[in-house]
Amino acid sequence: MDQRLIVTVAYIFHAVGGAMLAIAATVASVEFTDGQLEFMILVGYLGPTAGIGLVWAKNYAYGAPLLFGSAASGCWFAVYFFFVNENPANVAAVTGDGAGAYQSAMIAVVVGSLVTAGAGVWLWYRESAAFRDAVDGVVRPSDSSE
Repeated sequence: MDQRLIVTVAYIFHAVGGAMLAIAATVASVEFTDGQLEFMILVGYLGPTAGIGLVWAKNYAYGAPLLFGSAASGCWFAVYFFFVNENPANVAAVTGDGAGAYQSAMIAVVVGSLVTAGAGVWLWYRESAAFRDAVDGVVRPSDSSE
C-alpha cells in the first residue's frame, strides 16, 4: 500500500474535524478572541494541507515534517485555548444550542490533529535517515561502556 494513502486518511479525519468545528461554532455562535480563529485556520489547517500536498508530490523531506509540526501545533493550541484557558471560546463557556456539538467537534479536532501528527512523524521516520538516526539515538542510545 502506498504510504501516502495512510497519511491521507489521517489528514481527511483531521479535515472532517475542522468541518465539524466550523458548523458547530456557527450553530453555537461561538465568540473567538483575537487570533484564535486565524491561528486554527492558518497553522491548524493550511499547514497540514500544504504538508499533504508536498507528501503527494513525493517531497517527503519537507512534507512530513510540515504535516507533523503544523498538526501538533494546532493540537496544542486547541487543547490549551479551547479546553484549559478561560475565554469565550472555551468548550465550558459555550452554552445553549450547539454547545454539545461544539464540544464534540473540538474533541474531533484534537483527536484528528493527534492522528495527523502521528502519521506525519511516522512518515518522517520512514523517509528520513537523519531523523531516524536521531530518534534511534535517543530511544536506543549506544552503550558508552564499550
